[in-house]
Amino acid sequence: MALALTSKTHPYKAGFAPFPSDVYRIPYGYCYRCSYSLKYPSCDVYCARHLEDTFKRVVASEDVAAVIAEPVLGEGGFVAPPPEFFRIITDICHKHGVLFIADEVQSGFGRTGKMFASEHYGVEPDLVVTAKSLGGGLPLAAVTGRAEIMDAPVPGGLGGTFAGNPLACAAANAVIDILENDNLLSRANDIGQRFSRRAKAWQSRFESIGEVRGLGAMQAIELVKLRESRTPAADETKEVTKYCYEHGLITITAGSYGNVIRVLVPLVITDEQMDEALGILESAFASVSGTRTPVAEMATN
Repeated sequence: MALALTSKTHPYKAGFAPFPSDVYRIPYGYCYRCSYSLKYPSCDVYCARHLEDTFKRVVASEDVAAVIAEPVLGEGGFVAPPPEFFRIITDICHKHGVLFIADEVQSGFGRTGKMFASEHYGVEPDLVVTAKSLGGGLPLAAVTGRAEIMDAPVPGGLGGTFAGNPLACAAANAVIDILENDNLLSRANDIGQRFSRRAKAWQSRFESIGEVRGLGAMQAIELVKLRESRTPAADETKEVTKYCYEHGLITITAGSYGNVIRVLVPLVITDEQMDEALGILESAFASVSGTRTPVAEMATN
């Protein structure tokens, strides 16, 4: 069922068919690559309002159990939709009695400068799915929601072989304490601002950088062949990641076209460590674009 929900075909879905049916999708609020060739804000966030049309033309709202979305796309390319996007989505869901489920597996627990990315949009999901940062390195996931929803299954209706692992739960309690005591939500915003300043300066120098985006410490750079055409530059992205790896920096890509470098550094990273990493990344862009910069070269030493 999880594979049926994702739209990332390779490497996740390929070879695993058949999948459960009756999973429907509407385009995300991806302004840089608008599915409707519109411009924000004159579009009036048409992509979100299209959910209403979907209930009329594609599937009846009474046949829909829930709308599931990531507040910031993860594998989809670290896309943060317009501020109104999720308010419109949740208003439509509530109008039709459809649950809204926020997948905060990647964006939750401080990554975006708030405990949950949903807070940025002023919405309260009916259910929230969390994992990854929740366990501080130990395997742990959780589903949290409104009492009437969580209490709906009969006793024993929700469970699993490893449910309630006491060690992983203790780790989660420690994670929450550290987030609060070490002020890591504020640190996430500092990291995001530090990255954004550097990356937007690179954008003015390197034609291959199409967009710099993100919330808090959840940031990304989308690479293109030509900025005007916005043609995805997957090969150049591979060259950048290869250069980084060879110079001591591990990066990871994302996006439907594999042309997004996502930045998701530990919230406990030091300024010195981050500057070193950004120096290597800057050198990678300079190398791939055929230019060299003394500042970037020094940062790799």
